Amino acid sequence: MAAMRRGVILGGVAAGPEGPLVTAARTGRTAVRARAVIRVESAPDGTARLIELRSDVPIVLRQTGASPGRTRAPSTVPALSADALPTATVHLVNATAGPLAGDDLGLDISVGSGVRLVVRSVAATVALPGHGPGPSRFTVSARVAPGGALDFAPEPTVAARGSDHLLVTDVHLATTAWLRLREEIVLGRFGETTGSIRSTLRVDMDAHAEVDPPSEPTPLLRQDLVLGPEIPGLTGPALLGSARALGSLLVAGPDPVGSPAARRESVPAKRAESGAQAAVADGVALLPLAGPGYLISALAENAVTLRRRLEQGPAPATV
Repeated sequence: MAAMRRGVILGGVAAGPEGPLVTAARTGRTAVRARAVIRVESAPDGTARLIELRSDVPIVLRQTGASPGRTRAPSTVPALSADALPTATVHLVNATAGPLAGDDLGLDISVGSGVRLVVRSVAATVALPGHGPGPSRFTVSARVAPGGALDFAPEPTVAARGSDHLLVTDVHLATTAWLRLREEIVLGRFGETTGSIRSTLRVDMDAHAEVDPPSEPTPLLRQDLVLGPEIPGLTGPALLGSARALGSLLVAGPDPVGSPAARRESVPAKRAESGAQAAVADGVALLPLAGPGYLISALAENAVTLRRRLEQGPAPATV
């Protein structure tokens, strides 16, 4: 039934009155190829302006918010925290079921200087089996200019039984840019075994991103995660145990702990500010990076507990 709905939607071109034109192209009998684009820059009036918001079914983009940022006196000094920047908020909507095997989906993001982009999704993504060639794939490629900020935190990706899915996230940051990146994976739907899923995360810092040609970037983080029923001992005590959800939260930038409010209220933020060493607690670990920022990794039996552990980090007593 899902495949039938996909055929109906992808057979034509649809344009809603409230959003951009959405299209999709077939790469085979059942596979779908799509690439959506978000580009935000600073407008002449100082607000964050979406200069390109291009959907490509099954990825539909909707702007859901905008804020001018915190008011501050005119200055040539960059904002001291990302939440002081004018902000645009965009939500991702899955217009069809999937992704299915063979689907190749992507999202290109560009954030200009002096603005912040917040990206969320309206629901979890469920990777499903199918008859397409090879695994399904979702690639996020992002570039953040000096003084810009990206907050990318979609809902979890669920690896349904029989699926084979690849997540690739590639981020290039200027050294004065901010990044908050959350990734959550749930192994199977309720009562079923997991499918196969691989997550690849690459984040680079570039001191001269604004020059042409750009200089060779400096790696900030490389992370590769492979999960699935083919992994020996996946549910054993040496690996996941009883956990069915896992994820990470990366925060990086010139002020990685964020706003003063975050410094007061967030355990991970206070750790990063004080220069504390790595901290480990039940199901969660805080790892300061060699560059400007920290990484939180967590395991949990469900998505709700995972989200809480990522947002709170290890308890103070574990330092």
